[in-house]
Amino acid sequence: MSAKTAHTKSVQSPLVNGLLALLGVYGMFGSNPLEWLWAVLLLYFILRKFWWANYPGIILFCLLTPFLEIHTVLIEAANYGLTLDQLYPETGQLTFWLASFGLFSLLLGFTAGLRKTKVQFSLETLRESAHQISQRNLLLATLGLAVGGIAIDIAIPYSSPIRQIETYYAGMTNACYMTFAIHFWITRKNPWLAIALFLVFLATSFQSYFSSWREPFTIALVSILVTYNHFKIKHLLRLSPLLIPVVALTLMWQTVKSDYRAYLSQGERAQIVRVGQLEALTKFSELVTEATTQDAVAQQSTINNTLKRAGYVEYFNATVRKVPAEIPHENGRLLAESLSFAFIPRILNPDKGVKNDRLKVERYTDFYFGASSFSSFSLGHYCEAYIDWGPVWMMLHLFIYGFLGALLIRISISKMANFNPIVAMGILWIIILPWGTFQQDMIVVAGKTVWGALCHLVLFWPLYKLINRHILTSSLNQ
Repeated sequence: MSAKTAHTKSVQSPLVNGLLALLGVYGMFGSNPLEWLWAVLLLYFILRKFWWANYPGIILFCLLTPFLEIHTVLIEAANYGLTLDQLYPETGQLTFWLASFGLFSLLLGFTAGLRKTKVQFSLETLRESAHQISQRNLLLATLGLAVGGIAIDIAIPYSSPIRQIETYYAGMTNACYMTFAIHFWITRKNPWLAIALFLVFLATSFQSYFSSWREPFTIALVSILVTYNHFKIKHLLRLSPLLIPVVALTLMWQTVKSDYRAYLSQGERAQIVRVGQLEALTKFSELVTEATTQDAVAQQSTINNTLKRAGYVEYFNATVRKVPAEIPHENGRLLAESLSFAFIPRILNPDKGVKNDRLKVERYTDFYFGASSFSSFSLGHYCEAYIDWGPVWMMLHLFIYGFLGALLIRISISKMANFNPIVAMGILWIIILPWGTFQQDMIVVAGKTVWGALCHLVLFWPLYKLINRHILTSSLNQ
């Protein structure tokens, strides 16, 4: 794979640059002009530096995700016509700058780690690679992995200490979905087959306590970027059939998620699913129909709640008010505990207890949730870095975090040197995805990223090699 790499080139888009300029002008006349200007410049840096031509937006997505999770607060403040300190009294502005500069520090570390790393392919190389793949056999491999996941789900009890293996195994199916999507957008073979696979993926994703329905849309959106050397108005129009449903489903999800989660868990105070896929999809359809009939989806309160849930600085802001005024910085204790919990298996440490995000949020903020369990809670690993090190040293922490993310990409690319580049892209997607977040805490980020990488690059590697050889050999023999 490395022999066919080329230096990265950014996608050129006067349209995007013009939209960013308009966004900056809009922000300058709002309540938070300096923050808007900085956000636009930071977004321009991300797009200019990491939106690579002829390469799916795998890495770009992992960097835009934390950007949106941090900077949505500006849209929320503009929606109310408030400054950040009015939206979140006392420390709203400070929290924003801590989070945003934290992301900038991560980007610097990530850039340093990727120096001299070639992760780019020419469109000609990708087309050649695509024609070496049998779409039929790739589909069979994807469906085979999905069936295997169902079998593993039945075979491994929910309380089993190896239950987490099922989660990482499911990532293989998503890696194949991404490979299939990239292959389709390059070859445009059998569009109805691609649509059918997308709809099956979407339908089965609703049996989830969290918003897993976003995954098929994300894969479709990211994979489309492989064909863009430039980005013009026609490309934006082509993306609208994906973007519009995402916005609609996001509002619908925000409207019905409490009732839906209660149904999935059958009233239990736990984040577990007690119903089948068909039951879950039917219930979701019923709730959406009811909400749409009552015009609940388009209400201003739903939009406000959606903006608040899309951004994740609320708990961070509450933490800044409390640390170090009431609770001193932990000087690394929180990080050590998180890494210990993530990396030491329960079989070696039976007394490590159960992960309880609510208790951590309640300790470092003034939020108290009582017995409610139909919500997810997380300070986020940026916030935890602040708790450990304070506003200055957290930037070094995040610089190192960014550097380690780049190192993981380099290791993955090196490991997949002999793979078909499109297959390698699918695997890289599932390996780096857990790393690209602002809102997840360090236990989740470290656990999913490290254990996921070990599973996909070591434990599942023979199966990946078999899939790569099967779809290539079958295609070349035809």
